[in-house]
Amino acid sequence: MKAGKWIIIVVFVIAGMKALQAQQVSATARFDTTDILIGDQIDLNIRFRMPLDYRVIWPYYQDTLVHNVEIISRSPVDTLISESDNIVDMLQSITITSFDSGYYYIPPLEFSYQGLDDTSFKTATTIPLYLEVHTMAVDTTQPIKAIKPPLEAPFSIHEILPWLLMALGALLVTFIIVYILVRVKRKQPLFRIRPRIILPPHVVAMNGLESLKEKKLWQSGKTKDYYTELTDILRVYIEDRFQVPAVEMTSDEIIEGLKQKDTRQDLLNRLSATLSLADLVKFAKENPQALDNDTCMKNSIDFVRETRSEQEVEEIREKIRIENGEEIEGNEDGSSLADAREDDKPDTKKEEEK
Repeated sequence: MKAGKWIIIVVFVIAGMKALQAQQVSATARFDTTDILIGDQIDLNIRFRMPLDYRVIWPYYQDTLVHNVEIISRSPVDTLISESDNIVDMLQSITITSFDSGYYYIPPLEFSYQGLDDTSFKTATTIPLYLEVHTMAVDTTQPIKAIKPPLEAPFSIHEILPWLLMALGALLVTFIIVYILVRVKRKQPLFRIRPRIILPPHVVAMNGLESLKEKKLWQSGKTKDYYTELTDILRVYIEDRFQVPAVEMTSDEIIEGLKQKDTRQDLLNRLSATLSLADLVKFAKENPQALDNDTCMKNSIDFVRETRSEQEVEEIREKIRIENGEEIEGNEDGSSLADAREDDKPDTKKEEEK
């Protein structure tokens, strides 16, 4: 008899615990408002409450809540835990809108949950909801107004720029095609390459000597620099004109090399004197007189003029005539090739007679 009483008591305790746990599970859903203007957005606030050791399957909607009620966005499920009450609250907001007026019935949301000791899922539902979507109210007492015409946007260069570029591109393509057809018809090459005019060695040397004279180095006390540049000009000229490696030779070796090129002896004597004096200035700190400096410059100019190649002058003049189709009076450096060819032989003969 006593055993039966204890069994009844245990059954009632278990049933009470189940009822208490069932009271702790609740599901609610409500709109911010149930009356909206077409196109407006509102939130559907969902809340599910359960014991801490329960688990739940959350309802999920894809794009629409019901027909014509569209889901714009949804927040993640937020969890609030109350350890003292052993309760957890789960919250979520779904933003919705509708573009069709009317009354919409929102069915109850279903949550499947399971207790720690349960072997099956139970269901908790929210109450059904209603949503009214209406259009803008129209005052029929007012006259109907005409639709406003489109506003004129200000002109922008960005609007015409693509068309302008396309027109320029079309003109460029047309020009290229016409150019190619004309050149082919005339049997001319498509591209005219200007030949490179290489100045003769004596023109380069004369330009260098003239530039050296304008610097007036020895007049300003820079005698060593004067003779160094003077001999450099002569060495480069001799190497380009006679193919004698004068840049790497000593003064005596240069004279010996020029003797093998059938150079006139009087020119070699004056060139040797100029190179020897330059060596004394550069290596022995010789301080020549002003007359000696002028004489070395004159000897250098005479040597270049007397040993220049007339054939090279004619060849360069012919190239310029062919390229330009006319008589050319000056070279690229502004000095005249005709000037470079001026014959100073009468002066040289007078010096020889002296």
